[in-house]
Amino acid sequence: MQKRRILIVDDEEDIRSLIRSALTTNYDVVEAQDGLDALSKLDLVEPDFVILDVMMPLMDGVEACNAIRRHPRYQDISVMFLSALKSKEDLKRGYGAGANLYLTKPFEPARLVRNVDLFFETDPPPLQRKRYTVDEIRLMEEQGPQAVAAAQAGTTKQVTVTRSLPAATTPTKAVPAAASAPTRAPAPAPVAAPAPQFKTRVLAIDDDPDILTIIRGYLGNDYEFVMASNGLEAVERITSLQPDIILLDAMLPKMSGYQLCQSLRRNARYAGTPILFISAKCQPRDREYAMRVGASDFLAKPFTPEELHAHLKKMKRLPGFAVHVKTLSIEQIDDLEKMRHSEQEAREKASQPVEETELNKFIRENR
Repeated sequence: MQKRRILIVDDEEDIRSLIRSALTTNYDVVEAQDGLDALSKLDLVEPDFVILDVMMPLMDGVEACNAIRRHPRYQDISVMFLSALKSKEDLKRGYGAGANLYLTKPFEPARLVRNVDLFFETDPPPLQRKRYTVDEIRLMEEQGPQAVAAAQAGTTKQVTVTRSLPAATTPTKAVPAAASAPTRAPAPAPVAAPAPQFKTRVLAIDDDPDILTIIRGYLGNDYEFVMASNGLEAVERITSLQPDIILLDAMLPKMSGYQLCQSLRRNARYAGTPILFISAKCQPRDREYAMRVGASDFLAKPFTPEELHAHLKKMKRLPGFAVHVKTLSIEQIDDLEKMRHSEQEAREKASQPVEETELNKFIRENR
């Protein structure tokens, strides 16, 4: 019988283990260590329910919940906050972010199970068949980021474990060839179709729109260009846009480039993604610190097109570099960006006070 699947998001391994032990009898359970890890696993795991800690590094639970709600497939998924924060303001913030339930730590495992069971009993979502079992997901994570990326892009239909088999020892009898059998030329081997070529996708993260415009112009048609204007937006965009190379400013609002780089390196999927720091802070100590937190290379501002392209070529020569198959094409991303921009403009317009017309003003003043 197929079980409901729950994604646990908590930066404390002991807490994740406790929750998993409580739920694993009746549910399939997959773990994530922070908001970045959770967002990167959404499409692979296909959860029916999410349990979120609030206090987490890089992206807290409320920010992660907001990001999950912006995902078109998971905007209605049930989310439970499980946190040591218990003030009225904390609960209000959690429910305001879209939580369906807020439980406080420490918690009794039996109470947690009862609340999860109640969710599925009162308003069960449709039971949908998953692309991958929990065991297959674990196996792909063990195989590395490329296996996970291929699965998320839909290019992996099944997961297999390769084992070496002993050579056959059963003797076989020789079969004499028929004397009258005509000899035929061997059939030509089928020619394999050339593998599709994909452009390298570059994510530029900078809070200066002029710098982003310059980078876009320098890259031209040689690369796919996507961008983010702050660290928090970058976390969400990295998981959805699947960049092959990241260009990262050191000083960003909401989260510094150093913090973001360090967190990416702690995530197995992004541990090997080339990260090029591009910063005006280019003293030796700045370069040294960037390399220490996980930068692949450093480019000082201002820079020329030739310098940028030279550094990108260097990134592509790094061991293990590969251009992965993407879930979304650059055309689909552009369409989604236009749609999101239109929706944002509509929300801003709706929030603005309606201007009073001269006729309405005359009627109001002469009542």
